[in-house]
Amino acid sequence: MEPNDPFPAPSQAPTSLAARLFNVFAEPGNVFTEVKTSSPAASNWLVPMVCAAVAGMLSIFILFSQPAIVQQIHEQQTKAFDDQVKAGKMTQAQADQAEAIAEKFAGPTGIKIFGSISAVVFSFVQVFWWALVLWLLGLLFLKVKFPYSKALEVAGLATMISVLGTIVTLLISVTLGKATNPSLAFFLKDFDPKNIVHLALAAVDLFSLWLTAVMAVGLSRLAGVSFSRALVGTAGYWLAFQLLVIALKLSAVHLGTAAQ
Repeated sequence: MEPNDPFPAPSQAPTSLAARLFNVFAEPGNVFTEVKTSSPAASNWLVPMVCAAVAGMLSIFILFSQPAIVQQIHEQQTKAFDDQVKAGKMTQAQADQAEAIAEKFAGPTGIKIFGSISAVVFSFVQVFWWALVLWLLGLLFLKVKFPYSKALEVAGLATMISVLGTIVTLLISVTLGKATNPSLAFFLKDFDPKNIVHLALAAVDLFSLWLTAVMAVGLSRLAGVSFSRALVGTAGYWLAFQLLVIALKLSAVHLGTAAQ
């Protein structure tokens, strides 16, 4: 135990990996305190990373095997090209050609292939990136240095929140017959990717907020500070990241429109 550490090491025997994976939902503080005081264990980040990759791949395949969802995507693509024709930015022939190309590369098969690859890459990047964020917040914001390997274990175990989020999102989407997620955008009748308010509502995702809070618990245990101080850091990062994502999405939409 470090001097003045408000989170003393648990006296009980170390828990199993399975227990840590499930306890991170209900008792993340105890899990991360054990992580801090235990010997390094690659399984703490490797297993959740694999779980996230598998969940992501299965979600993509199941989601885009649903006729209603595939039809929804097709209608959105068609509407986008029709709007361009009505605005005089492209001819009907150009729209038909662009739609054919989109159907080839952004159709169900293409989305399954590229989506599955992206899900695997994202799962790996997410864990290492969050570990870096926690390590930097500890070093620069809280002025406490702890091993990156420990931040990696915390980020890995916390990723189980994302795994649950992927499963819940899949169940909601399949049940409703449309691609959606448990965010404030869920209550919108027609989501418009060009509307900044709609994008902001989509960013307020239940599992994203939950993950941010659990990461704050992990940071507080690693740095030996209060949860509120750690939450200021992770919440600040979450807000900055979401604003960046919204800006990039709007830029992509405008660039795509200009190119057409």
